[in-house]
Amino acid sequence: MQQEWKEMLQTLYEKHARVLRFAAQSKQLPLEEADDAVQDTFCSFIEAYGDCFAGWNERQIKAALMRILYNRCADYYREKIRHPDTSIEGYTQEEEYRIITELIVPDVEEYVAAKAELLQVREGISAMSPAMREVAMLCLVESRSVKETSEILKINESTCRMRLSRARKYLTEWIENPAGKKSEKRK
Repeated sequence: MQQEWKEMLQTLYEKHARVLRFAAQSKQLPLEEADDAVQDTFCSFIEAYGDCFAGWNERQIKAALMRILYNRCADYYREKIRHPDTSIEGYTQEEEYRIITELIVPDVEEYVAAKAELLQVREGISAMSPAMREVAMLCLVESRSVKETSEILKINESTCRMRLSRARKYLTEWIENPAGKKSEKRK
């Protein structure tokens, strides 16, 4: 199974890496950041759509990759605005550790709780039906609008809103009632 994922990722990378790198650089990202954004794009794509993009045509795959890449570029610039100087070069390991523990992760318990909740949400999304999962991934994980999601999935906006509503309800029930989780995927 892991070999199949590697092969899928390699095939996608060979087909689309140059175009994505050019697109990232056209968004004025520094070369190293552009390469990181491209790598993150492929990893996010496989994580989000790995089990459902096999039936997609090249145009759909490229559109999803580009949207993820543009979101990564936007995230880079948002981060630059919030934290203009995020470089920690020049610090000793002790200073770097202090910065990370005090400034980035001030409350370890809160961080662990957030990670656990994130894992629960991921489990819930993976337990959804494929149609509901696609909408949840695009709207909830990638923060896309209903209109944009409906265009990508080629479904009606009202259908998209209904699936999103059901996905939110499903996730709420999933998180609130971990003992009552169903082993089969919900339809």
